[in-house]
Amino acid sequence: MKIIYPDYKNSIVNLVSSILEAYDVTNNHPPLKQLDTKTLRIKKNIIFFILDGFGMNLLNKFANSTKFLNKNLVSPITSVFPSTTSAAITSIISGKTPWEHGAIGWTLYFKEFAKNIDYLPNWDSITYKTQNAKKYNVIDYVGADNIFNKISGRNPDVQQFYLTHDELSQSTNIIKNSGTAKIIPYSDNNHLYKTINELIKTEKEGRKLIFVYSSSPDKIEHRHGVYSNEVKDFIVETDSALKNLSSQLAGTDTTILITADHGLIDINNYSYVNEDEELFDSMIMPTFPEPRFISFFVKKHKMKQFKKAFKKYEDKFLLFTRNEFLKHKFLGFGKMHPKIDDFIGDYLAIAISDSAMKSIYMQNGKWKKEFLAHHAGLTEDEMLVPLIKIDI
Repeated sequence: MKIIYPDYKNSIVNLVSSILEAYDVTNNHPPLKQLDTKTLRIKKNIIFFILDGFGMNLLNKFANSTKFLNKNLVSPITSVFPSTTSAAITSIISGKTPWEHGAIGWTLYFKEFAKNIDYLPNWDSITYKTQNAKKYNVIDYVGADNIFNKISGRNPDVQQFYLTHDELSQSTNIIKNSGTAKIIPYSDNNHLYKTINELIKTEKEGRKLIFVYSSSPDKIEHRHGVYSNEVKDFIVETDSALKNLSSQLAGTDTTILITADHGLIDINNYSYVNEDEELFDSMIMPTFPEPRFISFFVKKHKMKQFKKAFKKYEDKFLLFTRNEFLKHKFLGFGKMHPKIDDFIGDYLAIAISDSAMKSIYMQNGKWKKEFLAHHAGLTEDEMLVPLIKIDI
């Protein structure tokens, strides 16, 4: 499988820099060269659309059914590393690299609470119960300021809206990261596109930035597989809906920018750390943050045992020492977030195949049905996402 490394001059972070520049906000990372910010600067409306899990692989696979989206494709860009929602969405919302914001995966061990917590929903990683946000205020330990606050600081007259699913609209993470944008929940795709149309046409005059987040196709791919009929149906529906929306918004001086946080790859092999006695015995604590990006904290006197035990996985994962991983700058550039030091173990494994590796907690055991597709690795399917630009 082809390996793609994050390109922090041609990534989703740089796309955010382009949008910020259009509102006279300077970011620490360069804007995309293929996006003309001078044109964006004079646009009345910008719609920034995030389709979670919409990798270039889907656009290519379903090219015959996504002619409108393909027609407006500017170029592929890379995700950040790890290519996972916690890291990538936080980068999109903040304009920062994972190195700067610290949200380097779904599950993170917070020594402040002596607990593994799933960062975005603030769930206990064992019980999957939402934590009391005041008692377990993980968002105060990891993350960065949002682009909405930055834009309103320079352009207080720009109207900002954050459109997200009903069930996500009251989450602590979204409430904080929406900043000065107005959160508008939507129930389904019909409601979403109707709402966008109304915001452009019926809200008061002035410049508007509409940020749109869709948790699909990611959640469909996890359950049904990357190239399943269910995923195809969603992509075809999205292509048609965006084409119709573009027609409805004709003459409104609007640009729609569409991208994804990451892509996904079908998983054909799961390994369980606890079932590998030699490997598990060498470890201090369970692995995290992702099944395809794994941080190992290893007993100092059992380093050789760990390396020997891991050899059987070397065709599926790249293995780095802590120093090697940091030297590669996978997480990006800028000022290091202090929690990075807590999350990076003695060894790091990154998936380069169709495999995943998980820890099994005794309290809940294996899942009855594992996800059919996953992300956070370095494969082309996970790392390349489209930059689509529709001028209306």
